[in-house]
Parts: sequence; structure tokens; C-alpha cells
Amino acid sequence: MHIVLNGKKFSIKEKDTITMLLKKIDVKPSKVAIEVNKVVIPKEKYRYFKFKNNDKVEVVTFIGGG
Repeated sequence: MHIVLNGKKFSIKEKDTITMLLKKIDVKPSKVAIEVNKVVIPKEKYRYFKFKNNDKVEVVTFIGGG
């Protein structure tokens, strides 16, 4: 199965959740916001959210600064 992750095609397993995806790309859930098909997914749903083929996923990381 494939998703479009930050504009690039990315292979995942059908059972993969957002939590599993973040582990694969080595990103901490506390440091990001996830959008799937232009809908922000609440952090409490990361463990249960199932992707569909060709979902468009944006992982936005938080950067501190001043």
C-alpha cells in the first residue's frame, strides 16, 4: 500500500497506524502535527488511525525559536 508523505510516495503496510509511521520515519509524536487529506488528526487517535491507499499525509514538525 502507498501513501503520499510530505509530497513523496511512501510504502506502508495496510495495518500501519500513524504511531507506526512515525516510528518508521524516526519522528517523536510529541514534536509533530499530522494532517491526512487536509484534516488534522488528534494525537489521541494516532494509535488507532488506519490509512487508506493513496492518502495524502503531511507531517509538520514544531521548531522553537525567538
